[in-house]
Amino acid sequence: MVVDDDPSILLLVDVLAERLGFRVKAVSNGLQALEQLRDGLRPAVILLDIMMERIDGPTFMAHLREMPGVEGTPVIAMSTAAVIERYGDALPVAGTLVKPITQPALAEALGRYRS
Repeated sequence: MVVDDDPSILLLVDVLAERLGFRVKAVSNGLQALEQLRDGLRPAVILLDIMMERIDGPTFMAHLREMPGVEGTPVIAMSTAAVIERYGDALPVAGTLVKPITQPALAEALGRYRS
């Protein structure tokens, strides 16, 4: 699952991840992502933009960690280097991905989640 309020990032990650052999569920905000998770979506990993409108990355993470069945889902935080430097250490994430996203960086971040 990729969660980002920027349609160009959603498209980029979708295309690059599919090239790497992943199926992608792209959603444009944290509320929509939480709704899909409540409805039974069980992603292997969540790529999460830290800075979004409506619900930001830290708030999304707090809700995710309280949801039975998905509370242990690994999350990779995505943002600019400055935002990750500022917030990355405070978030309980499995990794980070610095924007602009490249295929090699995405492959490295997702490598351990390949089934």
